[in-house]
Formats: sequence, structure tokens, C-alpha cells
Amino acid sequence: MAFWQFKEYSSIIQVVLILLGTVAGTIILAIGITMTIKYAPQTQQQPLLLKILSFSASNLNVSDSLTASSWETTLLFANRDTVLEIFMESFETLLYYNHSHPISCAVVKPIHLGPWRQRVVQAEFNGTQCGEEQPFVDEKVFEELRRDEEEGKVRFRMGMTLKVLYRTGILSWDYELKPKCPDLEVKLVGATGSGEVARGRRPWICSVPLLK
Repeated sequence: MAFWQFKEYSSIIQVVLILLGTVAGTIILAIGITMTIKYAPQTQQQPLLLKILSFSASNLNVSDSLTASSWETTLLFANRDTVLEIFMESFETLLYYNHSHPISCAVVKPIHLGPWRQRVVQAEFNGTQCGEEQPFVDEKVFEELRRDEEEGKVRFRMGMTLKVLYRTGILSWDYELKPKCPDLEVKLVGATGSGEVARGRRPWICSVPLLK
């Protein structure tokens, strides 16, 4: 008799434990969903802000090649969220001539942004930043560059792919972002091959679509 009572009590305890486990799991899941809805980055409100503060060219001489040429830019990365942290892996940014022709590149070190924080980053495009493999520039592009150089105005654009982690507590979200930055028209000073974008138009804001 005692054996059957013990077995009955054991079955009841198992049922109770299963019910408690189910309830606890449901509560944890509900909390997780609620926190995700509350804190996850929203498409209509991207926490990451990217601005180009300055852009200049030096030794731009395309008579032979671009090996001696360099471009410098100052970028501002800002976190507009009061809860999320932002982590960005080291990334390569390409410099395009006339919208679609890559001519140089720069490497930016990893970036961390705490909630409601910003960071200014300097980047230089030159012949050493991309290691042994440089962007290939064909003769047709060189011809276009020479014409623009003679006219004293050259148009550039920066392109990059950012691997970004948004985090708060134990929750995190990974994104691969592709900012869309505006054209930068550099006015060259005489035959120096140097120049910068007109000061009156700063800063330039890059659109950073939040697409999973």
C-alpha cells in the first residue's frame, strides 16, 4: 500500500515540476520577446550615426599612376541610443572616383561606442593601406581622372561594409551595414594636386540603412 502511495505522490510531483518548468519557460520567453521588442535596433530609428567631417586630397597626379597620391578623411561615429552599446569590427573602406571606380582604400580599427557616445576617427587612403592587393585602375579611368584634374575638380565617394553588434546586457543583435555616403567634390589648388571639399557644406551625413 505504501509503495503505491509513494508512486502516486511521485507522479504528482513530476506533473507539478513539468507544469512549473512550462510556466517558467513561458515567462522567460515572454520576457525575452518583450526585451527584444523594447531594446532591439529599429529600422526607422537607427542608433548609429555616421558623418564625414572633412575630406582632402594630396599629391593627386595621374600622369603615370596613383601610387604617390593620398586622401585623408575625418569621420564621426555616434551612438544615439541611451541603452545599447555598439561594437564595430575593423573594416576596409574603398574610395571611388566618379561614383563607381575604386581607386584606393583605407583600413579603420575596431570601434566601440557606449550608450549616447561618439568617436572621431581619422582615415587615410593611400597605396599601403590595402596591403599587396590594390584596386585595379584601368587606362580609361585614368583618362577621365586626367581631364577632371586639368579642370581642377574631382568627385569622390566612400564605400564601406560594417559588421556591427548592438548589445544590452545578455541580449545582442548582429547586422551587416552598408552606409550610403554623399559625393565629395574636391577643388584642386593649381597644379599642386592637393585640395579639399568646400568648407561651407560640412558635415556630410551618410545614410545607414538598418537591414538584417
